Amino acid sequence: MATRAVMFTIGKFRCFPILKNRVAKFTSSSNLLNTSTFDPGYTRDPSEVFFKENVQALLDRLTGRDYEKVFQNRKLGQRLEPPKYELLTQAEVDQVMVEMEVKLKKKLQMPPLLKEREPVTKILSKDPELQGFDNCKYVFIDISQGINDRKREVVVRDPNGVLRDASWEERQKMCQIYFPLPGRQISMPKMFEETHLQDCLDQGQYQFVLDRACAQFEPDDPDYIRVTRKTYNCIDENNKFSTLRSTRHFGPMVLHLVLCKRMDNLLFHFITSKEVKAAADLVRLFHLVWSDSSPSELDEFQSIENYIQGPAVKKPALELAWQTFLEIEKQRLEALSQQNKASN
Repeated sequence: MATRAVMFTIGKFRCFPILKNRVAKFTSSSNLLNTSTFDPGYTRDPSEVFFKENVQALLDRLTGRDYEKVFQNRKLGQRLEPPKYELLTQAEVDQVMVEMEVKLKKKLQMPPLLKEREPVTKILSKDPELQGFDNCKYVFIDISQGINDRKREVVVRDPNGVLRDASWEERQKMCQIYFPLPGRQISMPKMFEETHLQDCLDQGQYQFVLDRACAQFEPDDPDYIRVTRKTYNCIDENNKFSTLRSTRHFGPMVLHLVLCKRMDNLLFHFITSKEVKAAADLVRLFHLVWSDSSPSELDEFQSIENYIQGPAVKKPALELAWQTFLEIEKQRLEALSQQNKASN
């Protein structure tokens, strides 16, 4: 079916055909996969948890602060500028560090974890006398400046005479035509099709996939949720957690695993990496999500042991890793004690 759009500002209407090589046909179901067939794995609204201050603090600590990784050169299709070297006073160095901390927080700002948005079904009017007037849809969009794209008025007149609010897909395409966002395409890139997406994940391009998904989709878009959850699960299955450490995507991935109650691989990773504080923070996050409280009276070691003995799914592997860590830690403390005695 052909598609035609009408743009309008206050009091002005103009009709024009959309070029075929610019915009694909509008359909009510642009998703390549029916996301309703996928079990999201959540039993509660993730936004209720994600925006809590204590949850944000834990996710921020778990993400880490590797300055070299955060500010490393990346292939973005832009020309790299040569580094500049300057002699600075201590006060100037402190000022630069403050500015870099602001930039770091901006780069590590986590994309929100949201539930899938509800489809748009609002019908404004039914005018059967217009049925058969044309064989294409007409899209009307308010192109006034200073309006949020989600609140912008976009309506569609179907060939059967029905006037309705535009679907999310139709809205995004029209807004991208008039108010293009950098990095976003009008039609979904082929890399997000299931076959190509799996190829990217098999090559370990996790951060690239997640960055591109953030640019292309809204956080509550079914395709965004499909792509990000598939990527998180692939990282979990292959124990590639380090690839997202000190990136904006590590926190949402951690919360996703906690909400799905499949955080044992990540906990195992922290224990074997001797990151006890991170392991304890992960356990605290689990309790905040599932009991709205954290056992603050317990020390780090005790909280980890209680989780392994309690709700953990992969108990044998975690118990072995934890016992190995405790033995190594005991030997380290004994060697340190003997060294102190010898020095005295």
